Amino acid sequence: MRYYRYNEPRDPQNEDFRAETVTLSEQEILDYYWDYWYNAMCKKYSKEIVDQEYTQKDCIRDWKVVHWAWEVEDHQG
Repeated sequence: MRYYRYNEPRDPQNEDFRAETVTLSEQEILDYYWDYWYNAMCKKYSKEIVDQEYTQKDCIRDWKVVHWAWEVEDHQG
């Protein structure tokens, strides 16, 4: 299983919410991002094209770009 890390910025509207680094597994990314990503891609390209030409790897790649995430060796560290 691969893991990815990104920095969650501090919320200026909430003093109690501090910036933090978040680590997610590929499965966790897909669990919360897949439906949003898939529907957006279908709207842009059509369901037929997305089903033929795109995969979960594409979803994760796009999530990494959106979140400025990087792959990590060990999800604990």
